Amino acid sequence: MRKILFCLALFICAILIASLIAWVNRAHIAAHYLAKQLHVPVTIRSLEITRTEADIARLWIGNPPRSQTSTSFSAETVAILSNVDQIMGDPLIIEEIDIANIFIGLEYYGGKETNWTHILDDRSHRKKRKKERNYLIRTLILENLTVEVTKADGSIKRYPTIPRMEFHNISDETGFPIEEIEKAIFNLMMKDLFKKLNIEDLLKQLPFSPGGSPLKYLPDLFNP
Repeated sequence: MRKILFCLALFICAILIASLIAWVNRAHIAAHYLAKQLHVPVTIRSLEITRTEADIARLWIGNPPRSQTSTSFSAETVAILSNVDQIMGDPLIIEEIDIANIFIGLEYYGGKETNWTHILDDRSHRKKRKKERNYLIRTLILENLTVEVTKADGSIKRYPTIPRMEFHNISDETGFPIEEIEKAIFNLMMKDLFKKLNIEDLLKQLPFSPGGSPLKYLPDLFNP
């Protein structure tokens, strides 16, 4: 009996030590897990976890080896609000995700193949898994989002930064709001073009009703 208790005590101590090591290295462990899932390098500067919130600082996701550029995604901070019951439930519920100072690097390899199709859709190295759990993100906030596109010939186009976007009730059924982000980027491009070409001053000289702003008639015209 004494030997069993002694072995049990050693086992518990080993678990505590392993848990402590894992907690101290939680940012590295989280980055390693993401890298394994995405098959690209990932780094996280720090990860703080409480009962209701997880805060990530300096999340960086690299590109596949064949890429000309090094970064596919980076964010200065990521704040995730949820709790244990919501995370363990089905659907998995997250109250809010706030991502700030975001950079997205999109690189074309040729045709429609990009670094992101490789990162998100390449299943060749992954084992077959059960159906993924349903999820619901009640609020998603994106702050200072910048997109940079690199073509196969090496030419680079960086789009204007989007100051803030907010989405609600994102689920596995609705999917990520890619089209809304594309429209926001397009609108900023048009505003930048208007400013550079001084189109607003030119339109003000056209015959509109008194006090009317000609630009208010244009957004629908330029929607993709």
